[in-house]
Amino acid sequence: MSGQQTLQQRLQSTLDNPNQPFALLTTVRVKDKAAGDRLEAAMQTVVEKSRQEAGNITYHVNRDANDSTIFYLYDRWNSIDAVDFHEQTEYFKAGLVVLKEVLAEPPTTTIMQIAY
Repeated sequence: MSGQQTLQQRLQSTLDNPNQPFALLTTVRVKDKAAGDRLEAAMQTVVEKSRQEAGNITYHVNRDANDSTIFYLYDRWNSIDAVDFHEQTEYFKAGLVVLKEVLAEPPTTTIMQIAY
């Protein structure tokens, strides 16, 4: 076992209220520009469908203007259950397959409580 917590475990241990909105900022570094182009194409479907989910507030994929191998995924959710639902969708799973293939290093995710 790796000893690292899953996102669900981190959310449960970090957030004061699992039913309050929160945001995630995930930083992803891919192998090269071609890998980034592949990730960007795969994420288009994930973003479009995620934005239609009842528990999603917003979902954005941004590419660093100075380094085309770095992406910032910013998403806001109504609850931890909304993320759990999201992670069970086929389009999320398909995007995750591509992500794992193009990663240069493990992504980092920051969990943020909504201040206002």
